[in-house]
Amino acid sequence: MDSYLFYIRCPNFPELASRALIADHQKDGNWFIDFKCNNTKYISLKEKTMSCYHGEVINLSLRDVTILNKFKIIDIKKRFLGLVKIYTVELPSEKVENIAKYFQSNMSTNLKKEWYITVHNRERIIIIFRTRIFYLSGKGIVPVHGKILDISYAEDRENWNEMINYAKKIGIPNSQCDFLPEDFSDRAY
Repeated sequence: MDSYLFYIRCPNFPELASRALIADHQKDGNWFIDFKCNNTKYISLKEKTMSCYHGEVINLSLRDVTILNKFKIIDIKKRFLGLVKIYTVELPSEKVENIAKYFQSNMSTNLKKEWYITVHNRERIIIIFRTRIFYLSGKGIVPVHGKILDISYAEDRENWNEMINYAKKIGIPNSQCDFLPEDFSDRAY
């Protein structure tokens, strides 16, 4: 691993360097920088943090399912004799908002049914509908498969309530208002 030694006459350089390391989302994995300031050696360590999101996408929700090939496919679950496939894809954090809009622009209307796509990590959830995108906190959420999401302990309960009400209004049945895989808070992102 490369290390860099800095001799700087700036008393707040350690703090500035640490901020720069934290703010650099282009790096993947653990890395560090070491430097010397006023005869004191500093080492700043940046541990790997959540560097990606997972997307849960049903093949029938997209006009062109081949767009999923642009991403790492982690898992495919098959339902209804393989006609319905639920893809779990890995999405880069730094592009997640653009990807959400990209998915939204490719959502299907073929079956005269409304769909949603869920993009998530432990802390942030993005629910994508054909006409609206919700950005929500994952804190306090405990999903149960096949049941309407319990938001009793949600950090941003009002936003979750608004999203669930919107989903019901456009015809998403209660049994499909679970929105997240049950293991979302335990996954390695």
